[in-house]
Amino acid sequence: MNILDEEKEIVKYDKSKVASSIDYLPRQLGRAWAEVLKIKLPLSYAKCQQIVFCGMGGSNLASELVRSIYGAEIKKPFILVRNYNLPALVNKNTLVIISSYSGNTEESISCLKQAKDKKAKIFCLASGGKIITLARKNKLPFYKINTKYNPSGQPRYGLGSQLGAALAFFSNLKIIKVNNQEVANAVEYLEIFNKKINSYSPSTDNWAKNLARKLSGHLPILIAAEFLSANAHILANQINESAKNLAFSYLIPELNHHLMEGLSLPPAAAKKIKVLFFNARGYSQPIAKRFLITQKVLKKQQINFIDYLIRGESKLLAGLEILLLGSWLSFYLAVLNKKDPGQIPWVDFFKKKLEN
Repeated sequence: MNILDEEKEIVKYDKSKVASSIDYLPRQLGRAWAEVLKIKLPLSYAKCQQIVFCGMGGSNLASELVRSIYGAEIKKPFILVRNYNLPALVNKNTLVIISSYSGNTEESISCLKQAKDKKAKIFCLASGGKIITLARKNKLPFYKINTKYNPSGQPRYGLGSQLGAALAFFSNLKIIKVNNQEVANAVEYLEIFNKKINSYSPSTDNWAKNLARKLSGHLPILIAAEFLSANAHILANQINESAKNLAFSYLIPELNHHLMEGLSLPPAAAKKIKVLFFNARGYSQPIAKRFLITQKVLKKQQINFIDYLIRGESKLLAGLEILLLGSWLSFYLAVLNKKDPGQIPWVDFFKKKLEN
């Protein structure tokens, strides 16, 4: 029996409706884009000197995707904060985005209060909670995420909404160039791709299911570069949280300066490693060459690897393809590991202890 093709087995472990959330990813993207485009922002926001995006875990992944995909055209410093405190450089000319899917993340609330004290230009992104309450109280512009298309309630599976909101927000301010047609094409591309890799698609033609089986029982090392850098980090997070499976992400060219020397020891770990390369035709020539040579090194070291070639032709489509593929991949790994992908017992335990 192929567990990934048995609906009863999928439902058995997916008590939190994660599969439904992943199916909705294209709709999440399209809806949030359309809704945030309608938000009127103060003209001064476009004149900011730097951008600081604050969020924890899944709530700061959309910003990483934007910076990764559009980094070459963003002309202002773009800083990601995953902590309680804002950088000292934040002032009245800084645009601070506060992102918390729940709206109650204490690190993000701390940054919001600091941004207000520093008279920064503030935008809030949450599904509710204290952050939306504070935004309303202080008359700050905000977007309240619609949770309808994320029945799992997990931030990492609401990334379509967060990304759609971020794309529209930065497009409104002319910080990045993306338009309605590009987003509409992206939504259509995701919908078509989703039919090929969702839980109803059999393993014979399902890349995500086949990748999950190949990675099952192994320690995945995820490798990407340039405009796909964020995707490797996002997938590592999803595999850790959803599949309860240790995974690491590394970037080329940085890994060429250290990682290759550390793959052989300890022997028990080396035998469990399986490397997944996210390869793209859009990579620069020096990066493409490094991918080839890195794979030759792994062959010599007898390290197993998979080379996945992205089909998406633009940077945005490539990033979205891996986002959707990775969401399903982490889901299927969870099922193979006989875990509920929507439950995060140790994170929940930790948060409860913090409240005491």
